[in-house]
Amino acid sequence: MEHKKIKYMAVAAVLLLAVFLCRGCYNLFQNTEQEVFTSPQGTNTIIVQYDFVSRPTIYKKTWLGKRKIWAYPGSGFMETVHFGVEWLSEDEIKVNYDDLDDEYDEEFIVAIP
Repeated sequence: MEHKKIKYMAVAAVLLLAVFLCRGCYNLFQNTEQEVFTSPQGTNTIIVQYDFVSRPTIYKKTWLGKRKIWAYPGSGFMETVHFGVEWLSEDEIKVNYDDLDDEYDEEFIVAIP
């Protein structure tokens, strides 16, 4: 009886460790890069994550983790690109992509809830 209890506890511990390992490595498989920006007064922090085709997704950092507030609406890019982030106020940012040829310039205003 005692041997069975130890066996079940060991299996549960291994499963729990596997879940934590997968959760910890999630960014390695889902995103290629991540940038963190803090507002001028320090009240908001956003995280810009890029997927494998350089599409940015913006998250607001919370004390428990992060909450998605914006995702790039277009398709991806063939090369690695970065979007610029400019704070307009404590609760609003401008996200822009500046193409070298000025053919595909894009600009988005994102409100932070």
